[in-house]
Amino acid sequence: MDKLVVVLPLALLLAGCGQATTDGDPAQITARSAEFNAAMSSRDIDAIAALYTDDARVLAPNTEMTVGTDSLRAGFDDMIDAGLSITLSSIEARVAGDLGIHVGRYVLLADGAEIDVGKFVETWERGADGVWRIANDIYNSDRVPAENEHLVIVHEVDDANRWFAAWRGENSRHQVFQNNGAAHVHTFRSVDNPHLTGLVISVTDMGALQEMLESDEGVAAAESDGVRRDTLQVLRETE
Repeated sequence: MDKLVVVLPLALLLAGCGQATTDGDPAQITARSAEFNAAMSSRDIDAIAALYTDDARVLAPNTEMTVGTDSLRAGFDDMIDAGLSITLSSIEARVAGDLGIHVGRYVLLADGAEIDVGKFVETWERGADGVWRIANDIYNSDRVPAENEHLVIVHEVDDANRWFAAWRGENSRHQVFQNNGAAHVHTFRSVDNPHLTGLVISVTDMGALQEMLESDEGVAAAESDGVRRDTLQVLRETE
């Protein structure tokens, strides 16, 4: 049976049974959840992954659902590499048989400073080994999203194919920009000039993006991609 299908019937069942059950202890789930905080603090990806089922779903806001251990590990790897960490706190846990629900709050930190707060709902499964693991992880922020600003960057490059290749595949320039204040980046090339390329960027943090572009890493990346900096033009959105 699909895990999401059982969430509503499970919620209805648990609404009538309160915190105590005859076949499971909610404290086992909250204790397992506390292990997440310790694993994040120690940057232990293996310990984090062990808290989830092999086919766990993560339903993060403003992005597609991911499924499975590989996607899960990649997501937490990116977070840790970006200096981010999460602290969870429990509000309620309930259990019916081998299924459970856990509701709580999270605080997202960047190098120890709070940057977001929100809430989560997890569904848990107890495996044949008796261990509880997260099967579905759903969360979203309490904060109103900031309205994105749009930036247009136009420049010539030595080789358009080489430049576009840097924006494709895993660990592409898209990921670098997303980690530095850009929610989305669309790439373009001229139909007339084989060297003319451009970007339209949806920016959430202009300061972080500018800092990255002007950093040694950003300058080196542009040089590696063959960007002709003397041709670069930046257009900023106006009212």
